[in-house]
Amino acid sequence: MRRIVFLFFLIGAGFTACSYHLQIKGSKQNVDGSAKSSVEMDSLIAPYRREMLKEFGQVIGETSRDLVTGRPNSALGFWLCDQLIRKAKDSVIFRNEPLVAFINNGGLRADLPMGMITVGDIYKVMPFDNRIVYLKLSIDKIPEMEAYLKEKGGEPIGGFRLMKGKLEFPNSLAQSKKYFWVVTSDFLANGGDNMSFFNNPLERLDTNILFRDFIIEAVKKEKKITYIPEERINW
Repeated sequence: MRRIVFLFFLIGAGFTACSYHLQIKGSKQNVDGSAKSSVEMDSLIAPYRREMLKEFGQVIGETSRDLVTGRPNSALGFWLCDQLIRKAKDSVIFRNEPLVAFINNGGLRADLPMGMITVGDIYKVMPFDNRIVYLKLSIDKIPEMEAYLKEKGGEPIGGFRLMKGKLEFPNSLAQSKKYFWVVTSDFLANGGDNMSFFNNPLERLDTNILFRDFIIEAVKKEKKITYIPEERINW
């Protein structure tokens, strides 16, 4: 996926180089050699542009229904949170640990309409280079998270539900251990979007996994997404 980012940079640099030859001198434009430079640059960029379009157009899966963002319940956000938890549970580190997912609607910039899903679709959903982070939080953080969800009107969550304003875990593991793990993005883990409850965690595990790459792999693995929207947040 980093190759696609490089192609964007190269193409953007090409456009800058072409425009550099166009200079204003008084009332006349000096365009000597600019046409030739433009053709040469187009010729240089063309194969990379074709490769980029080929990458973006690659079909990696499909969804049986529209996966949309929104509040209080986000089908796309909930599906993504479930995928994050499922992936973490494959690790020995989190297999027997209380684990939830908490992300934000603002980080999901597009829906996934019913039908085929391409790499380009995922870039629309997640255009940022955010990375996955795991935070170990004290159970005392729960009231702050509840207040935040109420103020925002809901955010994508997984591993627990907000019922009548209270976050409920599916079992008593978090209560007995007095802590739980949250999988989120580095942007939010650093306090982005005013998520101050992520400050001063008991422990923090950073990864080099881009959220965007994770989504692409999750779609490839599931092949056909059959997620059924649910009411995970209820006031």
